[in-house]
This record gives sequence, structure tokens and C-alpha cells, in this order.
Amino acid sequence: MSGSAVAASVSLVALVLFGSVGRLAAQDSLPPDRVAEGRTLFHGLGDCAGCHGDGGTGTSEGPSLTSGPWASGDGTLAWLTHMAAHGGWGARGRDGEPQRMRGPTVLDSAQVARVAEYVYSISRSKTRPK
Repeated sequence: MSGSAVAASVSLVALVLFGSVGRLAAQDSLPPDRVAEGRTLFHGLGDCAGCHGDGGTGTSEGPSLTSGPWASGDGTLAWLTHMAAHGGWGARGRDGEPQRMRGPTVLDSAQVARVAEYVYSISRSKTRPK
């Protein structure tokens, strides 16, 4: 088998086992300016660090976003974006979704996406729940 045939076989196996390689690559190569904006929001206006600690390392009020298993999801960028927008403490908003972490109007949807991108960037060592 030639080198190019081996490379093609490996690519096909990766695609079958891991889904869309392009989607994974896109998540892993987030624009640094958007991640930096998310970090600023995480530690500032969003006040995520108030519960999740500086750098997302966790506190008694909120779990670590950098280590250990995820408690209720898979850690994908899509799931993190949903959780940043809707993952509250059990209260329900008017739309029936879980209440946002800090209320419905603190961060707009673009800011929520930036926070999710920052959390995604710091959480790559976390694992899926068992």
C-alpha cells in the first residue's frame, strides 16, 4: 500500500470514528481575539469567575471548567454555548428553558458565544460524564 493510500485510509477511519473532522478542527482553532474577548467577559460583565473561579478552576459555588468530567454534557462548543445561555440553577425562563446563569439580559447572544469559546479553550482536558 502506498503512502498516500495509507494516509487516505487513516483519514477515512478518523472520519468514521470521530464524525466531521472539519467540525472538530473548527472548534479547536478558535480565533484568539474571540477567546480573549470571552475571557474578559468571563472575568468581567458575565461574572462567571464569581462562581467558577479565576481561570475556571472551580469554587464551592461552581464546578471546575478545566478538569474532571462534565456533569451533564459532552463539552462540545455547541453544548457549552447552550449552557452559557441557559444553564441556570433549575429556575425556568418564560421560554421554558433553564434560567441563564446571571439572568436573561446580562450578556447578549454574541457575548455568550465568546464566553463559550473561552470556556471551550480552557476545558480540553475535561471528559464526558460516565
